[in-house]
Amino acid sequence: MKILIPIVMGALIVLVFAPRASAQSTNSVSANGPAPGPPAAAPAAAAPPLATAVLHFESSDDALSKQGAEIATLLEADLSTSPHALTVEREEVEKILNEQELGKSGLVSADTAAKVGSLTGAQVLVTGRLFAIGNQYMIVAKIISTETSRVYGVTVTLNDLGSLNQATQDLAGKIDGVLGTDRDVLVVKEETPDERRQRLRGIIGQRELPSVSVAINERDYTQPTVDPAAQTEVIMELQALGFPIVEPDVTHKKPDIVISGEAFSELGARHGNLVSSRGRIELTVTRGVSKELIWSDRETQVAVDIGNRTAGKEALEKAADQLVERLVPKLTK
Repeated sequence: MKILIPIVMGALIVLVFAPRASAQSTNSVSANGPAPGPPAAAPAAAAPPLATAVLHFESSDDALSKQGAEIATLLEADLSTSPHALTVEREEVEKILNEQELGKSGLVSADTAAKVGSLTGAQVLVTGRLFAIGNQYMIVAKIISTETSRVYGVTVTLNDLGSLNQATQDLAGKIDGVLGTDRDVLVVKEETPDERRQRLRGIIGQRELPSVSVAINERDYTQPTVDPAAQTEVIMELQALGFPIVEPDVTHKKPDIVISGEAFSELGARHGNLVSSRGRIELTVTRGVSKELIWSDRETQVAVDIGNRTAGKEALEKAADQLVERLVPKLTK
């Protein structure tokens, strides 16, 4: 009896006919050399870098406040070369935190990490403190997950502030190590679309669902928007869950629920051949006839891809999925 044996030749796999070998000869070597083994498995795709925001480092006294700011700047620069981190623009992050009064000393913690993550799109926050110990100085960095609230701590010690640059490089290396080895703890395992919909259907149960219209204005700050990713995603998810979708421009039927809002995406950072983009959606939900406000919310997400336009749409799709998850319970009360 003949069987097919795969032989790897460069990038091709050639199938040749060969007689079945007996059980005793499976490890034997033929006159033409060792028997070919199975083709090597394709290497697993590298995990995308985590969106990481470096926040201001506090200091133990006013005399070290300048160095605290320098640590954050140097650390952001060092982490920008990490294969595990995609840094979020620090000035923009600090602006958002100040607007939300979250930038004050001690207020950025595991308890507030989720809110900071939703506002900035960061999956990981890096913050810390510089203080003196006798004749030495120590930098303590906290690595905070905005998704799981898990906190890791790493430290470096320096004899004088003149070696701050080298100490920050060492600190960045330790942070990079945590981002690489503990990724599964820092980020929540993503559900597949089918798993998410099945879970949301469990919340809906057997309720009669209201009809819905969706209109979300969208723009990309780097180029004209061709198709509305945010609106498309919201409609697609609600329709998959069983909500009747009404298009006011096509039919004269009035929807029970009106969802309106704005969305935008913008270029984040480049990391080798990868591009990050941040997408933000702001939604308002009202009753169709009375125009009574039911709910309003916003969501920011970051996505990484090889193209800015694709990354921007992926970020908006992720933000839309998060909003739909929070919206469904409001629509089924």
